[in-house]
Amino acid sequence: MPAEDSYEDLESGYEGVGEFYDLFADNSDIPFFLEYARKTGAPVLDLAAGTGRVSYALAAEGFDVVALEQSPSMLSAAKMKHQSAPEDIAKRVELVEGNMKDFSLERKFPLILVPNSFGHLLTRNAQLSMLRCVKDHLRDDGIFILDLYPGEHQYERASFEDSPVVLPDGRKVTRSGNITSDFDRKIMRVELRFAVEDSKGTVIDEINVVSGAALIFNQEADLLIQESSFQIVDEFGDFEKNSFTLDSGRRIFILKK
Repeated sequence: MPAEDSYEDLESGYEGVGEFYDLFADNSDIPFFLEYARKTGAPVLDLAAGTGRVSYALAAEGFDVVALEQSPSMLSAAKMKHQSAPEDIAKRVELVEGNMKDFSLERKFPLILVPNSFGHLLTRNAQLSMLRCVKDHLRDDGIFILDLYPGEHQYERASFEDSPVVLPDGRKVTRSGNITSDFDRKIMRVELRFAVEDSKGTVIDEINVVSGAALIFNQEADLLIQESSFQIVDEFGDFEKNSFTLDSGRRIFILKK
């Protein structure tokens, strides 16, 4: 990882690529979140909601959702989605600009979730601050779903290129990237490149962003939950609800106060 990178340099996440984020998103988590929404009821608080990928899926099933997001690029994409959504779905989603590590909505929720974004909080202080905010906003009988990638299974170095996606207007978008993990600092650096081609195959735009994610190892995850005084209701290793093991590539906590 380049020496000049600070935590602040890596906090911007996917800023600038909101228009293309959903093209490469994994939606395998949505049925899982829907199942819990049906158990708890609404409203649902979706933290670091991004483009509203999960929020609008929940709203389409009849749930009121508060979608909290800090990134202007992601919020812009969410607002575009809001404008194009059917009225009965759009009215169920409230978009709120805010940082998941420090927010105050003056209401409580039966279900709070943070889909695949907790790692964007790069320091322990930020992580604990977010967990305290969640606890303050969770109903006494509420459920908090915390979705993590165990640090033990992350790549030290890797490169990837996703299959291109063709947009309705004929443009083609390709995403590629490089991953570098600093296990001493417990930080992953992700360099992303979005190349946009016109219908003739000419590159007409290129967006390069650098994102960071905390490497949260299993023992540290346990300590975070213990220190924030959450109780573990259940724990899964994937969204098919298989039990978590040390070989699981995901760690999904179902938590309560």
